[in-house]
Amino acid sequence: MVILHAQAPIKPEARERWLALLDAVTPPSRAEDACQSYVLYEALETPNTFIFVEEWASLDGLYAHFHTPHFTEFFAALGEVLAGPPSGSVSEVASTQTLDEAFAAGGIA
Repeated sequence: MVILHAQAPIKPEARERWLALLDAVTPPSRAEDACQSYVLYEALETPNTFIFVEEWASLDGLYAHFHTPHFTEFFAALGEVLAGPPSGSVSEVASTQTLDEAFAAGGIA
C-alpha cells in the first residue's frame, strides 16, 4: 500500500474555485482501480489549508493517477488557487494493522 499525505494552502478569495476543482477531481480519483481511499480535510488550526490523505494499491497506481485527465486538469489549475506551494509525502507501507490490533500490541485493552 502507498499513502500520500499532502497539504495545500488556498487563497481565501479562491475558495469557491478550489471547491469546484475538488468536486471535479475527487469522484473520478476514488473510482480508479488502484485507489483504496481518497479523503480530504480542512485544517482547523489553519483555515483554507486542505489535507489530502490517499491510499493507493501501489506506486504504479499512484503514478498512473498523476496522468489521468481529471488529475492533469486539477494540477494545471492549481496556480489559480494556491496561496503557497503544496507539501507532503508519499510512503510505501510494509504492513498494516487495525487500530484494535495496534492497541492490543501496545498494551491497551
